[in-house]
Amino acid sequence: MHEMEEIMRRKKKSFWKPTAAGFAVMYLATMGLATGLVKERFVQEDELRLEGAASAILDRAGEKEFSMEQEMTNEQEILDGQKSFQEQEDSDRQENAWSREKRKSFYQDLANNSFWRVNSKYMQISIAAYDEHKDLLAKSRDEIGSYAVSTTGREEWYFALDDYLSSEEKEVLAKYQAEDIQYCLQEPDVAEKYRFSIRVSPDLKELWEIYVQEIVWEEDKEEEREKEAGEESGDEEEDGEDAYMDPLTGGYHFMSGKFVVDYASGEEMESARNFHEVSGEVVWKWTNPNVDKEKLGKGEIVHTELTLPYLNLYFAGTLAQWQRWRNSNYLQGFKEQGEFVWEEGTEAPTLMIEEDGICRRGKMQLRVGMVENPFAYLEIRMESRPWLAAVDYMKYVYLAGAVLTAACMLAVIGMMNKVYARQAALEETRRDFTNAMAHELKTPLGVIRNFAENLLEHHKEEKRDYYLSQIIGQTEEMDRLVGEMIEVSKLDSEKLVLAKEEVSFLALLQEELGRFVPMIEEKKIQVEFSAWKDDFLVQGDRDYLAKAVWNLLANAVDYNRESGKIFIQVDKEQCVIENSGEAMGEEALLHAFDLFYTSDKSRTGKDGHMGMGLYLAKKILELHHLKLVLSNVEGGVRVVVCRERG
Repeated sequence: MHEMEEIMRRKKKSFWKPTAAGFAVMYLATMGLATGLVKERFVQEDELRLEGAASAILDRAGEKEFSMEQEMTNEQEILDGQKSFQEQEDSDRQENAWSREKRKSFYQDLANNSFWRVNSKYMQISIAAYDEHKDLLAKSRDEIGSYAVSTTGREEWYFALDDYLSSEEKEVLAKYQAEDIQYCLQEPDVAEKYRFSIRVSPDLKELWEIYVQEIVWEEDKEEEREKEAGEESGDEEEDGEDAYMDPLTGGYHFMSGKFVVDYASGEEMESARNFHEVSGEVVWKWTNPNVDKEKLGKGEIVHTELTLPYLNLYFAGTLAQWQRWRNSNYLQGFKEQGEFVWEEGTEAPTLMIEEDGICRRGKMQLRVGMVENPFAYLEIRMESRPWLAAVDYMKYVYLAGAVLTAACMLAVIGMMNKVYARQAALEETRRDFTNAMAHELKTPLGVIRNFAENLLEHHKEEKRDYYLSQIIGQTEEMDRLVGEMIEVSKLDSEKLVLAKEEVSFLALLQEELGRFVPMIEEKKIQVEFSAWKDDFLVQGDRDYLAKAVWNLLANAVDYNRESGKIFIQVDKEQCVIENSGEAMGEEALLHAFDLFYTSDKSRTGKDGHMGMGLYLAKKILELHHLKLVLSNVEGGVRVVVCRERG
């Protein structure tokens, strides 16, 4: 028994590992294929997004170039009278209204304010503009600065941070910017937590200092506003004493939040929240080491904009996105002299992929204006991570797939465990069958041997007949056992074909009971037969049903007491056979239909083998969709044959 358990345990172990490995490979292959398909979708979306952004950027640049060229042409015609635009084509554009500095300013604004066109977590771009000689005009960059609008036009002063700050200093500024964005997302009514200011030279050409202030805002109370509205306003000195003046800018800062209006009625549904500054501590400061301290006091401090690509409030950029853009050699690697090459006959911009792996890199080169004689050139570089986008998109699919795969794997392992358990049970049944048959055959073989030896020793005629009759009787017992074994084999065969005819259980009982008359008379058993008008009729094989009934009657007679009783009742739905034998134990009732089950010796009076009778009877009846129930009753044991329900 222990040896078989060890064999089954080794089989289970040897099956579990390859099964788990097989399911793991299947899961990884399926998820990998699905991720690859999703990745291709993201690749297509990234390319469409880039093409749309490139088209919009090119249109804006083209419109600006054409409008300024037209303005230059009109001015030139007024100044030169008869001179045409063609005669002035090679003139120096710096002498005209559309100077190189203004073109550079325009393209710098274009390069730094077009990131929103590609608002994707896993895709970033960088833009560079080159003049008609393919010299670098502007490129996407980290910058700080501001502008002012006057009657003479828009005046700008923006400074590239790379020209002034180290990488560590830019990292500090970026962290303040990121914290400010998160604060504004959580408190949308408050415009800023950190204020960025700069000190510039009087001519606005040099960056002298950068300041970061932590601003504390206080909301105006409703009762204070009502009080102020009801009182007469004091002089400016009194107002100034109450308000907080920013020590850096020397100004007073107030702010109004959002208010909600019912557009149908025009009434204000929710009033705006008003705030005023109560503190403005400088938490970080940078000073240009190349500027004398005496000159600093002559500079002008202005509130400024800090422009860090992909670290922007309007599309909720993060510090990690800016760091990835900043640290990308590909997105930062524009050359001072551009290299623009197009395939012959190609007019529309095409995406040129330069690296296609975990990180996908490519660029689009554009001509602004006429194809043969462009005003400027644009290069838009892209760096995307479609695999990471696909993995992020599939994360819940991975989880569901893992759960489903694990469930299937456990189901298969559970089924195989049942198969191994069934094999172990069959092996145990085979061993029990072999042991039982050896035991059953050993007794008649031993008797035959003893009588055969007696025949050799004793030659008396009167003993000879007795010995021979005993030998023949034991041979018949062996033949009966072999016959029952053959019947068991037939019933377990899938090739068994049962005849179909209407069989009367009442007739079978009367017929088979007649075969037990000598034994019944010998044990002085009283038989009571009760039959209703309606017979218990079954469609099936009469010969096999007769064997089942014979085995049931044999048990009723064999395990009955001397001068006992057998009660038989037949009606339309069932057949009942009761005997007055000794009641069976719980374990005996549970295993009575098992092949060669060993019961108590006290009940059988032998070694305890109940044989194959009940097993054969139950097997035959189940093949006919009948149910066999064994139970103890008062004064004996009962078997019931009835139809299966449902």
